[in-house]
Formats: sequence, structure tokens, C-alpha cells
Amino acid sequence: MLALNIILYALLGTSLVFAIVELGLSAYVTSISSGTVSNGYYYYDVDPPAIVIFLVFSSVWTILVTIAALVLPWHYGRKGLVSAKLNTVLAAIFVAVYFVTMVFWLACFADLANIVSGYTNIDPYYSAVLAFGVLLWLLFLALVVLTILAMCGVLVSDWAGYHSLRKNKEVGATQTAGPAQDVQMSMPTVVPSDLSSSDAKALHNQPNTQSFSPSEPSPIHSAELSGNSVHHDHRTGPLEISPV
Repeated sequence: MLALNIILYALLGTSLVFAIVELGLSAYVTSISSGTVSNGYYYYDVDPPAIVIFLVFSSVWTILVTIAALVLPWHYGRKGLVSAKLNTVLAAIFVAVYFVTMVFWLACFADLANIVSGYTNIDPYYSAVLAFGVLLWLLFLALVVLTILAMCGVLVSDWAGYHSLRKNKEVGATQTAGPAQDVQMSMPTVVPSDLSSSDAKALHNQPNTQSFSPSEPSPIHSAELSGNSVHHDHRTGPLEISPV
């Protein structure tokens, strides 16, 4: 867990520094590539290559992405607001943004390399812009791979957006099974199916007249304890108690 956190800090911090350097270099290349040029007969305006302008945009984009990727996990982790749903949303956003940034830098350095390959005497600033573009592409490629591995549970991190999605699904399944078990335990007793509706209703409405207190003995038991015998006359019906 700690190792992945350190790697993420290193990759994002390095990307932020390289993006700031690339912004300065690409802005300078844009300025020297544009302006008014004279060929000895007349003046004409020169525009910088479109890829150089896109390099400026990619540098600003990368600075914003790296700052957000550093601040958001720290913010939600400090306040304890990391839930399974929030982690899933942040993980999807991080993978998408890292992938888009990686594609930006791949397009930048590939197009710039194609432009400078036709010149024998190239300005060293172009070479520096190309080198930092390649490094930024590698950094965001590593971020995409690490984020996907963290989502799959191969790597472990406590940053918001880098938790395992498998663990989130297991927690959600456990929380869903809990109420279902409670409902099952609270179901009423089912009346046997062999009873008719009238018998079931009579059984339900029958008063309980044979309840005795555990501390109070029954009349028959009291009679036996007092030495009397109990006789039942089927003809007369009531019970008769006679001395032994």
C-alpha cells in the first residue's frame, strides 16, 4: 500500500514539474517560430506549426490534471468521505483522463519528431521539447497501467479512486444480503395447508384457557398432594374428590 502511494506521488509530481518545463519551452518555441520575416525583398508573416501550439495546450492540460489527481484523493481521504460509489467514479475519471493525456503527448512528440526529422540543423529548443514530450508520454502510460492494476486489486492503495473494485462489489453484496435475511426471519408462521379456512380461523380465535403459572400448581396436582383421590364419573360429568 505504501509503495504504491509513493510511486503515485513520484509519478504525478514528476509529471507536474515536466509539464511546467514543457510549457515554458513550447511557449518559447512558439514565440521564435512566429513573427515577421524578411527575405531581402519583402516582409511576410510566419506562423508557428500547429503542433507547437498544441504542445502549449497539452502542457496546461497536464498541469491541471496532475494537480487535480494529487488534491482529490487527499481531500476525500482527509474528510473520510471515500465510499464504494465515489471510489468507482474517481477510478473511471482517473483512467479516462490519464489515457487522454497519454494520447495527447503521443501525438505531440510523434508529430514534432516528423517535422524536425527533415532538418539537418535543428534548434536545440525543439529537441528539448521533443525529449520532454516523450518523457511525459511514458509517465502517463505508467499512471494508466498502475490505476488499472489498482482497480483490479493487483496493487493496493488507500487513495480514493485507487481502491479495488472487487472489494467494493463484495461489500455491496453483503449489505444487500443483510436486509433480505432480516425479512426472512420476520416472516409469520405459516398455517398448515391441510386445514380448511374455517378450521384455521377457529384455531386462531380459540381462547387460551389452559394457562397455568409455573409457581401455581394445577388443581389435580394439589388434590394428590393433599391425600385425596380424584374420581371421574362419566355419567354425571363433573369431577368428584373423595378422601383416600
